[in-house]
Amino acid sequence: MASKVYRNKAIGKHIREELTCCITEQPYPVNHHIIGCGYSGMGTKAADYLQMALCDPLHRELHDKGWRSFEKKYGRSQRSMVAETLVKLHADCVIDI
Repeated sequence: MASKVYRNKAIGKHIREELTCCITEQPYPVNHHIIGCGYSGMGTKAADYLQMALCDPLHRELHDKGWRSFEKKYGRSQRSMVAETLVKLHADCVIDI
């Protein structure tokens, strides 16, 4: 039996409504689940606590160009942006870490 992936809609809602893009600091980002890095596979999505806030153009660029190219271009890893987002979610009392 496959394990169930953690889902929490409050995390994505808070990212979209209250946070800013991790790179541009634009308001009303989209929530992006980390890809690659061993966190997801073909046809799967990472757990909801592995999300980051990205503005829509950067989110599309990440998916279109690939995560390695994106990380190199912006000098930020998805892991660092997930960590930044987790700290903000904790500060806003959305999650407890």
